[in-house]
Amino acid sequence: MTENFSDIIIVGAGMAGLGCAARLHENGFQFKIITENIGGRVKTSPDGEVNYGAYYITEDCKNILPFVEITGNVKFSNSRLHKGNDHYRLFSLRAIKHGFAFLRLLKDLQVFRKHINKNRELGTEHARDELIENDALIKQYYHEQASEYIKRRGLEKIVDEFLEQFLWASFFYDCRKVSTALFLGSLLPLLAKGHSFKMLFKKFTENFQKDIIFDSVVKVQRMNDHFELTTKSGKIYSCKKLVLATPMTITNKLVKPQKINGGINVSYYHVRGKIKPLYAGKGYNFFALAEASAISREPDGSNLYFYAGKDKIAKYFDQWEVITHDTWEPCLYFLGDNYVNMNPEPNLFLANDHNVPGLEDAFINGQYTAKLVMNKNKLK
Repeated sequence: MTENFSDIIIVGAGMAGLGCAARLHENGFQFKIITENIGGRVKTSPDGEVNYGAYYITEDCKNILPFVEITGNVKFSNSRLHKGNDHYRLFSLRAIKHGFAFLRLLKDLQVFRKHINKNRELGTEHARDELIENDALIKQYYHEQASEYIKRRGLEKIVDEFLEQFLWASFFYDCRKVSTALFLGSLLPLLAKGHSFKMLFKKFTENFQKDIIFDSVVKVQRMNDHFELTTKSGKIYSCKKLVLATPMTITNKLVKPQKINGGINVSYYHVRGKIKPLYAGKGYNFFALAEASAISREPDGSNLYFYAGKDKIAKYFDQWEVITHDTWEPCLYFLGDNYVNMNPEPNLFLANDHNVPGLEDAFINGQYTAKLVMNKNKLK
């Protein structure tokens, strides 16, 4: 073995990796983290003031809330929807004619919220697939495409007119083609109070900062009784137990591939400048699927513009200064309903992000991964 040996190594410090590390530390386990950055795909602006990934958090995110600073309340009432040449507010007199459909949806959301929060309470001690399969409602919603639910509940018109735009901005994909569980989960801000926030990454890592190695793992080899990890810098680290808290595309390059359903790509601009009058004065501008765009007004006066496909920034802005321009390939995995084995072979653990929507669920998944590691690595 190399001199750089640890009993446990976690690769990746996104929400799942941090959740795993926090629980291991709380229970007295020693480990090392190898990561390119802290936060993973919870990206922020260079000054840390604007979130590029998750841009709101709800009151139901009990595990994550201690690690964030609430900066304000998110009010989607201050938004405008765009469908072709039609422009209107999310909450308006226009919605009254769909009142009964909205009431059906809100009733379903209330029931779904109770079930999903119960699953989250149990999620640090039980596997996610076990919780889903043992809850008849969540199981149905997880394996059902949202288009089936929308038709069954008579929600076609409100989806076409109101929800398509809002939900594209949540996961950058046609809301009819994701699972019903994701469809409803992304609408929970209609019930649960939403907040803008700043991640307190130092609070996440203050107890194990000395155990973090900033590097990138490019190769994993299983030896007789341990793993050897080669990093981009050329260093080699060894461990008995390996936790891969990396996006599944990276995980599948490092170890025996797991079956995954492709990712969702999106590009974004963070800009300062002059937005066109049609889009000015609104906190959010949400566009229909054909436009595949979303614009948010940030507290500091800058704007985030997300888009799929062709760059259309000149359509929305008269003048702009680019702070950041990037593409996530992929940014999210929400296609399909298969499960990834979190312990596919002895001493290998996957704190995976496959079909795990949001910061809260990823953190919980990491916490449960830590339980798997501890069960196979009891303190003497």
